Amino acid sequence: MHHDSSGAGTHHLGVAVCTSRRHAAALHQVEDVESDAVAGIPLVRPGIDPGYTIPAHVAAAGVPRGAQWKTVPGVEPCEEQWAEVKQVCTECFNDAERERGITIIDHRTGHATARLVLDHFEELISRYAGHLAFGGCLAARYPWRAATAVIEGGARLRYSVGSEIRKAVTASGGWAVGGTVDVAVPGHGRFTGSYTHGVGNASPWPSSDTVHSHLLVEPGERGRIDVYGIGGVYTGLLYLAMTGFPEHDESGARCFDLGGHHVWTTSGYLCFPLKDAFVKSPDAPAAVLRLRRTWPDDAPEPGPAFP
Repeated sequence: MHHDSSGAGTHHLGVAVCTSRRHAAALHQVEDVESDAVAGIPLVRPGIDPGYTIPAHVAAAGVPRGAQWKTVPGVEPCEEQWAEVKQVCTECFNDAERERGITIIDHRTGHATARLVLDHFEELISRYAGHLAFGGCLAARYPWRAATAVIEGGARLRYSVGSEIRKAVTASGGWAVGGTVDVAVPGHGRFTGSYTHGVGNASPWPSSDTVHSHLLVEPGERGRIDVYGIGGVYTGLLYLAMTGFPEHDESGARCFDLGGHHVWTTSGYLCFPLKDAFVKSPDAPAAVLRLRRTWPDDAPEPGPAFP
């Protein structure tokens, strides 16, 4: 991979159960029974799988908002991840182009042109949004978002959990389709973070949702309500497809302008490692779920990881 201003040539290898319950919750600010919800913000209990689809591999057009990239080491793409990426755009992402080679660029690169490309990452994704796809592998299911305060046994904790989709974005600016979720647990916790749609997304999230309920903790126990995002956290690669860029020379190399330089490469894809990308479950009806957590008085308070 080269740029024309570097002098000598260098090369880089290539919550409601039914309407009546929902109405009652709105009027009384508490559900009569803290039952598992089939609508609104779901309630689950430790040891019970919520049942939503959390794919092992995902793909999305554009860059997932909230993903980390500046200090992420490169990883080789797996076949399952690549199979998902090809669904984003069959013309841009295909095996023939992959055979031309994949160049992975991360923060450890010492190559001058690769460093130039990395240093102009924001410009790259803004100018060439139509050439981008993220392919990720699942790192964690149901990431923790917020929690109520801990309640001592023999008492009832009234609480509310609310979520709001504050901003929708599209892939046209280089960012993946998705938005920002704001989660509130009044009196204790708040969370704001981004989410992305995978190519298999089938169920939109409501723009806002709130549930009012209570947690009854028996004597000799303590308890709290934890709130988790319905989806997965993914690590993978952002692919920049060279398909559609002008030919640089007769060898088939392609080129583009970036940072005031003319960059060319013989590779089919330039790839950038990303991590901590939250991708929503494709079939979840809500952005978050509640988990009822209790433990003995004499036991340590459990951590926030999803059980």
